[in-house]
Amino acid sequence: MKILFLKRIVPARAQRTVMPAHSLKGTLTYTPTHCDRCHAENEDYTIIKNGTKTSTIVIPAGGTKKTYLELRKQRFYCKQCQTTFVAKTSLVNKGCFISKDTCLQAVIKTAEARSIKDIARDCAVSPTTVQREINKASQALQTYNRPLPENLSFDEFKVAKGQLAFIYIDVAAGNILDILPQRDGRTIRNHFTTYYTFKQRKRVKTVSIDMNASYQGVIKDLFPNAKIIIDRFHIVQLMTRALNKTRIKIVQAFNTSNGEDQKKYRRLKRYWRLILKPNEDLSSTAYKHYTLFGQLPSKSVVDTMLDYSDEL
Repeated sequence: MKILFLKRIVPARAQRTVMPAHSLKGTLTYTPTHCDRCHAENEDYTIIKNGTKTSTIVIPAGGTKKTYLELRKQRFYCKQCQTTFVAKTSLVNKGCFISKDTCLQAVIKTAEARSIKDIARDCAVSPTTVQREINKASQALQTYNRPLPENLSFDEFKVAKGQLAFIYIDVAAGNILDILPQRDGRTIRNHFTTYYTFKQRKRVKTVSIDMNASYQGVIKDLFPNAKIIIDRFHIVQLMTRALNKTRIKIVQAFNTSNGEDQKKYRRLKRYWRLILKPNEDLSSTAYKHYTLFGQLPSKSVVDTMLDYSDEL
């Protein structure tokens, strides 16, 4: 039988963070039935006590303070194999110094609209630990017994500095089907070939993507009957960037000492948003005062700026 003796609360050593902390001291000892190394039974004192080993374990916070358990674990010596082993506790996993309850607390807090850093600070663990526990929980809950929808959408999003994750969703329902830690072709191929049969993948009719060329080859291999659709948002985004790039080049060309060029330079730089507006949103009848132009409708302002350059 395992016995845990809790003694008294003592002040913990100064922490780097401002959040106060306190620690509990305890001793874990029992009489082992067998050796953990050679599995020899403990008969006639073949296993004896051999000192203690102290471990500092992070446990759920008591109130508003970080809480640590300084646990003195009994060490045993086996005469049969002449090795030592340490008393085990169900409080933590083997080789870990963060309690299971703390890890569970971090996972429960992820249900709230909070960042990983905030959760890590409350649980007195690192953000990496929180992310690792989230990954473990998601893998345990993930099932792939559902069929693939006929219309999929691929995309990526930033999860860390310089790191992008892959996501695919059901376009019709708008549900997230899964998130992969990487977006390279090998990871995507391995995922779909492992969890979905070729018959299921043949049912997919369309896959919507951005202009990432690497996805196109993967889609042709995995979904032979699917049509590739470029998302219109990314098409508009590409056109907007091209138009802005052209406008900036022309604006820089007008940045001279000539007075007329300076007027065009200031107009193009000030009213660049009007150039990006859809034509149907520009008015030909509603007059408004525009600095550097005077009283004019918005369509006339845009037409005047477009006349400055044939390329624009």
